[in-house]
Amino acid sequence: MTESTGQTAIAHTNIALIKYWGKADSALNLPTTSSLSLTLNEYFTKTRVEEAAEDTLLINDLPQDSQRVHDFLNVLREEKGDFSPVKVISENKVPLSAGLASSASSFAALTAAVAKYNGWDLSLEELSRLARRGSGSATRSFFSGFAIWEKGSNDHDSFAHEFNVPDLPIALVVCKISGTVKKVSSSDGMRRAQTSPDYDQWVAESAKQLDEMKQALSQGDLDRVGQLAEANALAMHDLNLTATDRRFTYFNQNTMKVLEQVKVLREKGYLAYATMDAGPNVKIITNQEQAPAIKDFLVERFRKIQFDIATPGPGISYE
Repeated sequence: MTESTGQTAIAHTNIALIKYWGKADSALNLPTTSSLSLTLNEYFTKTRVEEAAEDTLLINDLPQDSQRVHDFLNVLREEKGDFSPVKVISENKVPLSAGLASSASSFAALTAAVAKYNGWDLSLEELSRLARRGSGSATRSFFSGFAIWEKGSNDHDSFAHEFNVPDLPIALVVCKISGTVKKVSSSDGMRRAQTSPDYDQWVAESAKQLDEMKQALSQGDLDRVGQLAEANALAMHDLNLTATDRRFTYFNQNTMKVLEQVKVLREKGYLAYATMDAGPNVKIITNQEQAPAIKDFLVERFRKIQFDIATPGPGISYE
């Protein structure tokens, strides 16, 4: 262990353009599909670990139930060898549990901070593999720009890696429809979605969309990137509506209204495609030139919704 009193790591959240929605192994957080994401500059988690009498968690200066973090830290202890209890101090610049991937940046930052704190010399891919046990989406938050989480077949080959493409002027207009905790957690939502009679078809189609997405990104075809991301996301949310185990939706009335305006924007000639994770918030894929105009268009129509512009972000960093 280092002689310093603590270690801080910063991880940025990511938005999946080809989604992770379903587990092949719940205990190991192995996904049913590979996924592809964009790391975002504007949303991040800064996490510090310090020696303590027991594992504890503070988020934005408020004590939290630390059971999930404690269980994850024990996974790291089993994997890498025992280490003393730690106090986890997390500063989250992402709305919690609202479909903006707060758990992704949180568990990526925690994994990196603990590894550095204990002096483990680990590759980004190994950090990604370890973080998967805390949150599947965290696998992708170690990398700048685009990342692919390979679904793998076991605990050792399911991790993410960077997907290098030519510089793309991609941007997201983030519509923060709700920042409240969602009623159906991502884990429960996935489990229920997997009871949909359409689930196996979605898995097969997602694999094709991933291949097409990689090609579109490599060619710099942002319009095709948007088309694929929107189709993949809408099909994912359709699974929730067709689940045989208590069908549900993350959408609310404003979600539907914003989605309608995305169609209007396209009719007006804008590059605008929607994607949504497990929550009501809509992210509109566009380019950096058009993003401000799209934001202004939406602000005029939705006075009570907060709109931000997000751009490609960096990989893991330390303080």
